[in-house]
Amino acid sequence: MIKKLSELSEEIIKEIREAELICKNHDMLNGNIFLDTSINFNSEIKTLFLLYEDSRLVSFISMFIPTSEEAEISAYTLPEYRRRGYFKSLLGEAIDEIKKYNISEIIFVCETQSIDGKEAIATQNAEIVFTEYFLRYKDYSNDIRILNESQVKLYRAEQKNLEELISLSQEIFNDEYDDAKSMIDRTFEANNRVQYIALVDEKLVGMGSVSFENEEASIFGLGISPQFQGKGFGRELLMLILKDLKKEGIENITIEVDSSNKNAFKLYRGCGFEVETSFDYYRKSVI
Repeated sequence: MIKKLSELSEEIIKEIREAELICKNHDMLNGNIFLDTSINFNSEIKTLFLLYEDSRLVSFISMFIPTSEEAEISAYTLPEYRRRGYFKSLLGEAIDEIKKYNISEIIFVCETQSIDGKEAIATQNAEIVFTEYFLRYKDYSNDIRILNESQVKLYRAEQKNLEELISLSQEIFNDEYDDAKSMIDRTFEANNRVQYIALVDEKLVGMGSVSFENEEASIFGLGISPQFQGKGFGRELLMLILKDLKKEGIENITIEVDSSNKNAFKLYRGCGFEVETSFDYYRKSVI
């Protein structure tokens, strides 16, 4: 039996995490599948496909779809149920779903050391496009030295900042207007996300977001406007976000970075983050 869902209940999340843990222990993996559906560009898309045998969850696919251009796919199948075609069946259902919304590409996300994961992706003729590092904050002794003299002022953004944030997102990440608006709107709407803005001399120079799950904070969408880069504002922004999270008693903090973004990788390492694992991203057209 296959279930197709656009929203997750606590019971479903528990089932997924239990299956995920079995697979991680078997394959010696470290990462966690991203299950927050609140940031997907359309809340009606079915993004979770669950396959059951005798009422037990044995295989599943989860899709992260923040923009209308592509869907990121992560999957697990319990070790004893592999090579039975379950991944292929679920993938077919997922592709049929995204085609309804004119999404033309899928991105397979696979932890670098996952042998079975790479074997499954190899059957799809997908092309590897980049590797992403998953880093965790480790420097708990860091006293956030720069904060008292920081030029950057950090604020939690409000709905009134929407248009400014959209323009900034377009400058930093080359987003389309509608995609940037959808991402920021959903961050405002979610009860487990915070949108930050960074100002210098009352000028908006940067932005960053944080999502929260199970006492863990994940920083994403961090960037400084191109015209203000090279002045150390990115480091100040990140350190100020860390300070704000620490003030809330949160020390389990993660961040991700594309392997080709050497400047950001150096920045994160310099601010106390250490690489925990890495993920390979494979692209495939479905049109």
